[in-house]
Amino acid sequence: MAEKKLTTLLEIIKYSSNLLDDYKIKDARLNVELMFCEILNCDRIKLYLDFDKPLKPDEVARFKSMLKRRIQYEPLQYIIGKTNFYGYKINLNNKVLIPRQETEILVGKLLDDIYESGKENIRILEIGSGSGCIAIALSGEMSKNNIEHKIVSIEKSVDAIEIAKCNAKTNNIPDGCIEFKVEDFFKNSLGEDDFDYIVSNPPYIPVKEIDGLDVEVKSFEPIDALSNGKDGLLFYENIVKLYYKKSKIFVEIGDGQKVRIEDLLKRNNIKDYNFFKDYCNIERVLKIN
Repeated sequence: MAEKKLTTLLEIIKYSSNLLDDYKIKDARLNVELMFCEILNCDRIKLYLDFDKPLKPDEVARFKSMLKRRIQYEPLQYIIGKTNFYGYKINLNNKVLIPRQETEILVGKLLDDIYESGKENIRILEIGSGSGCIAIALSGEMSKNNIEHKIVSIEKSVDAIEIAKCNAKTNNIPDGCIEFKVEDFFKNSLGEDDFDYIVSNPPYIPVKEIDGLDVEVKSFEPIDALSNGKDGLLFYENIVKLYYKKSKIFVEIGDGQKVRIEDLLKRNNIKDYNFFKDYCNIERVLKIN
């Protein structure tokens, strides 16, 4: 950028978008615009109205810092420190997984079941809090529909729990609706408690597939949130062992896992279940009744 006399917002956006294109970064123009929305504290419509605006030196310096991180393939969500999930603002850093659009399907299917049940008081156990996005979306939507609820969300990472608690406050989740607990799922005693639902987006990527992931994922997102270090089925096996017949189970599954998941269900004599597809026609959510 130093070799060119770039003064207006539009000139910098065009140049930077071309630079990200050169680095094969998807949605380059959108990436640049969202960085500037964060720096200038505005939405994209306001950004378009200010294309001829000259930038202040501190704004340019902050953008250069962001751009440098992006061309090193650090995810945009970590750079700007937040994302949107199911209409809720979720603050992020590299201690937690970046919420995916596909996971919104998991939340939506669970909410559909809650609404269809007609129950006015719901207890949910979430296994793997991460950023808190699932619990927060569920709690926020149930509150809008005047459904009393308690979500117990467990996570072994202390850093993740702190972020989840912060996100609950950011989204004005009422006190007592979500309890975030530092707890290792494989050592916890919550299997004795009564829950209407179990929900989880567990680490499901087989360890042998980690090297094949995009650099943005494998180099920046927490590996423990992506893979359990084995074949990707460990969490499902234990969820079924502890909660089948006690609670309805809603879990996200990985691309191509349906056959292995069905083998697991058959081994446990589970017949009442459904798979739901994501936006790419991939089986993404498993519901066990």
